[in-house]
Amino acid sequence: MYLARVKKEKTFTYILRESIKEEQGMGFRDIVDLGPRPGAWIDYPGRNAWYLSPDLESKILDISPNTDPDHIEDLFWPFVRSEVRRATRAFRQRAESSKFNPMDKKEKENLARAVHRFDKRRAHFLKLGNMDQGPLVNMPPVLFKRLKNKSRDEIEQDFMAQEKAIKPKDLKSYVYTIFDLQRFFKGFLAKQMPHAMDQNKVETFFIKELCQLNKEFFSLTTHLHEYLARYAIMFFDHSYGDTVLLDDMEKDFRFRHRFFTPRPKPSVSFARAREMFNLGKTEFKSMDKKTLTRKFRQLARKHHPDKGGDDDTFIKINEAYQALLKKI
Repeated sequence: MYLARVKKEKTFTYILRESIKEEQGMGFRDIVDLGPRPGAWIDYPGRNAWYLSPDLESKILDISPNTDPDHIEDLFWPFVRSEVRRATRAFRQRAESSKFNPMDKKEKENLARAVHRFDKRRAHFLKLGNMDQGPLVNMPPVLFKRLKNKSRDEIEQDFMAQEKAIKPKDLKSYVYTIFDLQRFFKGFLAKQMPHAMDQNKVETFFIKELCQLNKEFFSLTTHLHEYLARYAIMFFDHSYGDTVLLDDMEKDFRFRHRFFTPRPKPSVSFARAREMFNLGKTEFKSMDKKTLTRKFRQLARKHHPDKGGDDDTFIKINEAYQALLKKI
């Protein structure tokens, strides 16, 4: 059982739903429409005590008699008054730790086969925040244990809740990673520096992958399902965040050149950065981040090491870009 946040007209409502087995996999059914405020179904008898409305429990058990009462309380925990949560958090954490059930080898193998590759990549990024995810077969099944025996609707609601913790500056990199767009490009830069790639190609591959998932998950070809539409918004309405490519490039360079002699990191002054980007003071003052990034991509493609460019020049271009970003 899970709480689904569903948009109705101009507002949102919460619906208590349950994933159920169907002939062609997992589906779901509505249990109770809770309205816009699930907390309204919580009673407080005094002190730090709280419990769900008996009327609500009765409605739930009438439809789904095998429901675990503790699980229902878990769903409503985020809507309990903040002072009550603070007072009872320690006890709750002890109770949750006692619920842990390790999986055996066979369970892990079955889970790894059952979980979709797209869900694996999302779970990996949300847990570790790493763009370079490596082969899917090497991902530990514990990362996606919570996806076991869930409908597509419940899975998407779960990820929607987790994605609220992603910072806006990381949203586009998140989408780039979970759709595995790096596989369409060569070189380690594709895994660390998506904004250096040809963005026309990136967008083309993204739309293609998005439409493929739309058809695979929801059997839709005429319009985009709302659960996937959010990724189009993340991708097209945000810019890539700051990159740690410079540090990664230095490590990679040292590894490939064993006799590399460490030297101080070259720094690029603001004036030198403007000169490298061929920008006058007036032009730079009126420039936004999106325009600067577009200009950087042009230089990056021209001096890209994978296209015969020079490593040092490419590093200086990245330094100049970071220096200019700080002034916008």
